Amino acid sequence: MNKKFGLYGGFFNPFHEGHLHVIQSSMQYLSLQKLFVLPTYQNPLKENIHQDSIQTQIKNLRNKLSAYPVKVSDFEYRHSIQSTQELLKKIQTKCNLNCFYLIMGLDQLGQLHLWQNYQWIIENISICVIYRPRYDKFIENSEIFNYHPNLFMQDLNTFINSSTPLIHLLKNDGVDMSSSEIRNS
Repeated sequence: MNKKFGLYGGFFNPFHEGHLHVIQSSMQYLSLQKLFVLPTYQNPLKENIHQDSIQTQIKNLRNKLSAYPVKVSDFEYRHSIQSTQELLKKIQTKCNLNCFYLIMGLDQLGQLHLWQNYQWIIENISICVIYRPRYDKFIENSEIFNYHPNLFMQDLNTFINSSTPLIHLLKNDGVDMSSSEIRNS
């Protein structure tokens, strides 16, 4: 079954060129029909501070992404989603997860083992990790890579055409930018 959709969550506080790079790379390399951009309702690993209401966040993201085939959704807010596993299980009640990729930046790969029920996540959805400068250590040093090296597929075409959940690191140029650094400057 071909995967046609991507799921890309985050705080996007603020949305910046690095986020846009992830969206463009996902659309280009994975040949997605649609990418769902999902502002995070709650992240157990970060301080959950938003400067704007969810309505303002959604409006701003939609304006910035109007030229791209993405759907900015308040799904996580409408359902008070607390974790990625909860999001995926909610989606799974309506759709087969084999139709989706979970999209994340390389910084998240280094934290993936801290995600709630990460084991279930890596067993149920293919994950495309978009390269970010300064986070190279998160590849070989990540617990996911060390304990599950068999899940990492080097070849993009094999990753795309696989029917089982795998992880692929899309090694393109990346953008060296962080929302935290922007907020703190």
